[in-house]
Amino acid sequence: MADQLSQISERARLSNEDEMADGLLDVTRQHRVAVLEGQSRLAALEARYAILFPDEA
Repeated sequence: MADQLSQISERARLSNEDEMADGLLDVTRQHRVAVLEGQSRLAALEARYAILFPDEA
């Protein structure tokens, strides 16, 4: 989704729709940050699980 929004943003910028392009890039960044945060939470949870249940990992 972030890649698609980024492409749409680029098209908007080429059409001199700079405000729209900036808004779309902001949404794109928010999505990418949310994905990274989710991945880090999952990694932390996996590490905790492995400590709590070492025989099941």
